[in-house]
Amino acid sequence: MSELVDTVAGALYLQIAIVFGGVWHMVAVKRNWLAPLCRPIAENLFGRNKTWRGLVIVPVLTAIGALLLFPLEALWPHLGWQSPLNGHSLLLAGLCGGAGYVLAELPNSWFKRQLGIAPGETPDQHRWLFLTLDQVDSGIGAALAFMLYPGIDGLTALVYVLTFPAVALLVKRALFMAKLKSSPA
Repeated sequence: MSELVDTVAGALYLQIAIVFGGVWHMVAVKRNWLAPLCRPIAENLFGRNKTWRGLVIVPVLTAIGALLLFPLEALWPHLGWQSPLNGHSLLLAGLCGGAGYVLAELPNSWFKRQLGIAPGETPDQHRWLFLTLDQVDSGIGAALAFMLYPGIDGLTALVYVLTFPAVALLVKRALFMAKLKSSPA
């Protein structure tokens, strides 16, 4: 494959574990799994939707998603492609990516609380800006975490951030259609 195709493929491949963690987190929310952890981290700072449950289980679920990539990790070299996770702990990569994902949502939530925007709401004024922030924040966090471990390069991280909103919106649309999410965005 060409270098650009490898970079895009690597960025999208890294999103598989994040999507797995996010989808199963929505299942946990919908079915109220681990209810004792469903307490806001700091409601006055981040709102009621940023809970200990999400902070704890998203990295764990993302790590499980990364571990499920093991068969592909064994297959890719035979097909002439080098995974960005090759030779690295899938468990640790998933934990890092999931932690980056959830931690990066906190500044955006804090910013919206400072502006008086209710948790889970998008204001009409500057709607496009807030919708963009809501899609990009966790992608940036996951990409930065993947730069720390397994050590992806800056170009792959940039492509990850640029492709993340489209992947996130597709997944959110699917979750909405499956009645696991209350809005399609």
